[in-house]
Amino acid sequence: MITMRGQTLKVVVFILSIFFAESIVGQQLDFENIGRGKPFKVSGNIAANSVFYSSNQNSARAPFTYFLQGSLNFNIYEFSIPVSYSFSNQGDDLEYQLPFSFNRLSLHPKYRWIQAHIGDVSMSFSPYTLAGHQFTGGGVDLTPKGSFTFSAMYGRLLKATEDSEDNRTQPAFKRMGYGAKVGFKKEKYSLELIGFYAKDKINSISAVPEEKKVLPKENLVLSMSGIVTVIDGLRFKGEYASTAITQDLRAEKVSHSSGVAGLLFNNRASTEHYKAFKTEMEYSFDKYRFGVGYERIDPGYKTLGAYYFNNDFENITLNGNTTLFNNKISLGFNIGYQRDDLANQKETNTSRTVGSVNTTFAMSKKVNITGSYSNFSTYTNNKLDQFDIINDDNLLDNQEERFNYKQLSQNANVNVSYILENSKTRRQNLNTNYSLATVANAENGIVRLGNGSTFHNFNTSYTLGLPQRKINITSALNTTYNTIGRDESYTWGPTVAVNKKILKDKLNTTLSTSYNQNNSKTNKASTTNFRLNANYVYREKHNFNLSAIQLFRNTSLKNTQDLTVTFGYNYAFDLSAKNKEKGEKNNGKFSFTYREYVFTGKPNEITPEVLIIGKEKRFKEIKEIDITGKKLLVLEQELKDAELKSRNKYKKKAIEYLNHLHKNQDYINTYYDLAFKGLNKLYRDAKKLEWSIEQKYKKALSIYNNSTKRESEKVQEFLKKRELAYKTNKYMLEQLEGLKKDYLYKEKGVFDSFKDKYLNTILNMLEEGKTKMEVSIFIEIAFAKMFDTIP
Repeated sequence: MITMRGQTLKVVVFILSIFFAESIVGQQLDFENIGRGKPFKVSGNIAANSVFYSSNQNSARAPFTYFLQGSLNFNIYEFSIPVSYSFSNQGDDLEYQLPFSFNRLSLHPKYRWIQAHIGDVSMSFSPYTLAGHQFTGGGVDLTPKGSFTFSAMYGRLLKATEDSEDNRTQPAFKRMGYGAKVGFKKEKYSLELIGFYAKDKINSISAVPEEKKVLPKENLVLSMSGIVTVIDGLRFKGEYASTAITQDLRAEKVSHSSGVAGLLFNNRASTEHYKAFKTEMEYSFDKYRFGVGYERIDPGYKTLGAYYFNNDFENITLNGNTTLFNNKISLGFNIGYQRDDLANQKETNTSRTVGSVNTTFAMSKKVNITGSYSNFSTYTNNKLDQFDIINDDNLLDNQEERFNYKQLSQNANVNVSYILENSKTRRQNLNTNYSLATVANAENGIVRLGNGSTFHNFNTSYTLGLPQRKINITSALNTTYNTIGRDESYTWGPTVAVNKKILKDKLNTTLSTSYNQNNSKTNKASTTNFRLNANYVYREKHNFNLSAIQLFRNTSLKNTQDLTVTFGYNYAFDLSAKNKEKGEKNNGKFSFTYREYVFTGKPNEITPEVLIIGKEKRFKEIKEIDITGKKLLVLEQELKDAELKSRNKYKKKAIEYLNHLHKNQDYINTYYDLAFKGLNKLYRDAKKLEWSIEQKYKKALSIYNNSTKRESEKVQEFLKKRELAYKTNKYMLEQLEGLKKDYLYKEKGVFDSFKDKYLNTILNMLEEGKTKMEVSIFIEIAFAKMFDTIP
């Protein structure tokens, strides 16, 4: 009883705290629309989920977990106060310190073309200057009608954080920053000038944690970018940035400087100057589009306005796409070359070549064929010091010292979909997919036994739909054959699923079962699972869902079984006070639909209903992204201006606003899909290389133990590199084992931090027409770098 009272008290205190300022996630005021539309509206949702888990093996997973979540939104004309909360019996607090806060409070008041940002916010000027770094302070965006735009910010980038005994603590000085961006845009060209400055306060923490390489810094970045359209279809883009960064503010001042930023900077003995630039050319005519790009970033280039920054590389890219034969065939290609060690100072240099071809062939209305091929080549070369070669008295270690490494990955995929029948009474579809992936590792031009792997996968599925009976039946067969090093394995298994809607489509049920058998030289295992999913909608606002999974695993060592049951309930409500006087006539009212939404009324009555959709929780990420958030504000203003125009023009602007929301939400969904696939591919690649990396580490360890030059820095460095590669690969496998897509959505996790760093870049790539293959390659490389450092 005492425990229950304690838990109840925690729940009450938690919910009460939600209704105070700390839990308010964001507000936006638009003074221009006060007095228009519905005067008062309360909406939100309540969700409760519980998970029951049972297994016959020891597991750290809790047998019962529940989650209570919800949101509440008060809307008075265009003044909104959204509130959200969550509570669970499963959670943990961080026991170490970080230089930033996960709790955020932000205000975004707006009047006409003036948009302010107050509180815990983030802004982006460009990738080389201020790029989405969160700060506590204020900012403003001015977008008046005409050619000029202006943005500015000032605030605390990092809070002072003292070092502690916990190694996970990230000590930091209090860092303040400010910046501005001025833009000038015409029909054929545009120009932007950016300045950003940040400085640490030396006395903000009691001791300088030099052992963690945390030193007080100062940084000034200047940037200029522009776009020019020479003729229709031919466009050039470019940006040049110069950074001056002081690595230790305690160093003495000096008079010399270099670079554009250095001319306006307080240079010290620890000040470094770097530059970065990027140019692109795009040309399109008829059904053809080509692009060429070049990017170069100096070794050491860094800005304190970004959480993470790649430097010391040179990129050259070429891409193009077209359609043929009345758009029945679409072709696209991408070629890229990248190299590092631009200053010729590293012990090893690396170069990469990436190429891909994608094609789609709509043979007929019933048959569609897609195919793709890509390769990824990486070259790594050790550069020997000539002095060491002359003075090396051990002629037997030359092979280990000379190291030229080449890795070639190739992927091919063919998919054929065939609509067998599509009538009112029956629908039949057949889909077949084959994919091939190979990886070969060559050392000094030789591919040794066990350094190659091949992955074959064949999948075919048949779907029978009976629309009048509201039944869908799917059967599939999946086979996989792998050769990993000296080992090989074969996996096959069928799947059957039945979907049925009953109770006037209010209850949607799916029952499925699958079996998979895996055979290898060392192991034989099989897995059988049964799944049940049910979803019931009551009076449109009440949603109940149930999911149960029974899993059986049989191996040569032991047999295990797991049962997971999930039950959830969701309630959505909308309480509104209508602004309608007695005797008011319906003159000027009209209605239109968009997807699941229906809008009825005068334009000034419909506008608030359209804008409230943009405040829904699912579109929260879109508004936080600089490029999509700004565009949304422009479309919002255009929608309000269209209230005095014709119905058709107003409807067009409303749909344009809603299209922007949903299109970019689709982009975000694409990011999650590609990220999940990228992590799975990274896991497969790491698994393929596991044996090879382990053998190299054991060989290096043996060489070290038998060497008479153990104290030599070169011998120790050689062992250290092989050991780091082994531990990194092992850590990656541990983190990605059994990965589920839901993990990508969790806040305060490593994947959430990854999303904060790269989502803006990925959305830009999709908006610019980059293919999923290009974005997927970028994500895979970024994930590999994320796992490069072992905690």
